[in-house]
Amino acid sequence: MIVFSNRIHVAAIALILAAVLPAGIHAGRIKEDPKGFNGYMLGSSLSDYSSLKLIKDLGSTDFVSKAGVYEKPGETMTLNGVPIRQVHYRFIDEQLESIQLQYEGRENRDQLLHWLEDRFGRVSASERKMVTAVQWFGEYTTVTLSYNPRTHHGTLWFMSQTLNHRFNEFHQGSQGD
Repeated sequence: MIVFSNRIHVAAIALILAAVLPAGIHAGRIKEDPKGFNGYMLGSSLSDYSSLKLIKDLGSTDFVSKAGVYEKPGETMTLNGVPIRQVHYRFIDEQLESIQLQYEGRENRDQLLHWLEDRFGRVSASERKMVTAVQWFGEYTTVTLSYNPRTHHGTLWFMSQTLNHRFNEFHQGSQGD
């Protein structure tokens, strides 16, 4: 099981960097927003996915009455030849807020980057060299590919922009617990 507080901090830092760095540093707008991934639509109700099982109850705050991380038992996935170690689905008040795919290895990061570029738009040569995080922004969805060269672990996130803001409020509200 992963520790989401570290992953959340990585995602929050990536979002902050995307907001403050010059336009040439992040990938830009998604032309055709996917609004989800692999048949899972961001914002959908938890009841639409009866095969998902709760693996971590994230609790509640004044901002969110219920947050949890789910997985589909036995789910295996390969994306552009990259074996995905785990897939987690995070729900906020029973709505799908994000989908997190975990992978290992720099070569796999590069393969995922090519797959993402084919779907969401090319990144510049300087962005391609940025190993830690690359992002694409759609009207509804943020796609973030991150990689930690020290641990050789990476994450591909598909996040609902609206629900992710609520999750960030939830996360900030739960810090005092």
